[in-house]
Amino acid sequence: MLRRSVFGTLNAGRFLSNIKAAGLLGQRRTYAHKLEADESVSESEWKGQLYSWKSICLCTIPLIAFGLGTWQVQRLKWKLALLDDVNDRMHRRPVALPLRVTAEEINRNEYRRVIVYGVFDHENEMLVGPRSYESEPGFVVVTPLVREDGSRVLVNRGWIKRELQDPKLRPESQPAGPVTVVAFVRCSPGKNSFMPNSDPENRLWFNLDLELMAKHTGSQEVLLEVIQPESPAAAILDARIGVPLGAPSLVDIRNNHLQYTLTWYAMSAITGTMLYISLRKPRSAIAQIKRLRSRAGRDL
Repeated sequence: MLRRSVFGTLNAGRFLSNIKAAGLLGQRRTYAHKLEADESVSESEWKGQLYSWKSICLCTIPLIAFGLGTWQVQRLKWKLALLDDVNDRMHRRPVALPLRVTAEEINRNEYRRVIVYGVFDHENEMLVGPRSYESEPGFVVVTPLVREDGSRVLVNRGWIKRELQDPKLRPESQPAGPVTVVAFVRCSPGKNSFMPNSDPENRLWFNLDLELMAKHTGSQEVLLEVIQPESPAAAILDARIGVPLGAPSLVDIRNNHLQYTLTWYAMSAITGTMLYISLRKPRSAIAQIKRLRSRAGRDL
């Protein structure tokens, strides 16, 4: 009898243990099903975000920045070749300017030093401006030069102070006889769209408009830029007495393409990294639990 009661008690204990184990197993299965359901919902949300129009538009930002950086690399190569070409022209020995020059020859020989002989036509002198030099207002003096065959070219003689725009105040800048000019060949600078149109009849010139100036003075569409004396002291002295301050003998052409290249590539890398972080697939709950368990095992 005692034996039966003992066995009954043991069986009852096992039954209760089985019931508890079954309950725990059911809870684990329910929790696992919930994790799987949450994971499927999270993955569907991630896919919806990944293939949205917003994400597609954001993907274009690093691509466009990378394309602009590559374009700036090509521009940098072009600018370096241009600078080498200009530097070579500027250091060549000056040559006599032909009496007739085509537009193609001007484009091919920009910044080439030339020597030209003639007489300045001061009656048709044109003041372009206002233009500033070292924060001081003034004007650029453009004067037709009459050559030995009667043809004319336009000469940008340089900058003068605003107070000296009246030719009577600067007689040193008005040579009467033949002159020899050493100058750079220059292409037409083009019109500035932010400046008003020039008024030749009232002698108002806001832009160095080569075509309009040549038509107004009966000159060829040839623009020369006088080179200032090599001595800075002589150039400053000339400017004080009203002699126009010409272009420096070495022209500094701006080249910022390397900075632009680095900027665009850096922007592409930064926006690409941000895009990856925002659109990468989130870690699933099951994977996170496994990671935490493995970390806990290592800590133990």
